[in-house]
Amino acid sequence: MTRQIAHSSPEEKALFDRIATQLYAGAISDILDEMGFRNQAISPTLGIRPLDPRSVVIGRALTLLNGHDQREDNPYELAIQAMDLMKTGEVLVAAGTEMLETGIFGELSATRVRHAGGRGAVINGFSRDGRKILEMDFPLFCRGISPIDTTGRVRVVDYGCRVPFGNHWVEPGQILFADLDGILLIPPEAETEVLEKALERASVESQVRSELRQGATMDEVWKKYHVL
Repeated sequence: MTRQIAHSSPEEKALFDRIATQLYAGAISDILDEMGFRNQAISPTLGIRPLDPRSVVIGRALTLLNGHDQREDNPYELAIQAMDLMKTGEVLVAAGTEMLETGIFGELSATRVRHAGGRGAVINGFSRDGRKILEMDFPLFCRGISPIDTTGRVRVVDYGCRVPFGNHWVEPGQILFADLDGILLIPPEAETEVLEKALERASVESQVRSELRQGATMDEVWKKYHVL
């Protein structure tokens, strides 16, 4: 049986910190392919990109589902409940199928995520307060920036549920990795094995990089490491 790491544990935090500084989407994607998980990348055609190209997100999904709602009474009720449940090591993951032009995330939400121990946000939609979020150095992935408020247009209709990202569904508690290259969903049944193997692959690639800088040819490093 694959060893599982306890959610929000010091061990998990240390692993996520290490991954954030040492891993990149390509290395993880290669390992997923080798293990038979060949459909784990969120489609780049959705246009979900990092607000800051240097951002890296790794953590467990705290999911929010948004839906069209024209009522203006108590518009943030479920959003507030969900945000106040955030735990260390989680990533806010919000999605919805309607009114994508509204900003369903913003600076105050980012502030709450950060101070609750969250590791960033991945939004299948738009955000507000782009300049403020950049100034915070907060890792945010979204489709773009919009000043349009959600009140009377969109509200959180559920949380802690699976949420749609194109042809994928993100499950609550599922580990996501996101960087400039894209967003990957880590299969829960193999999460520890995938991440540990990806760290090993990144170490090998560092050795390959070093040897290339010292004058080795591509053919030489390929025959030696079978990594490119």
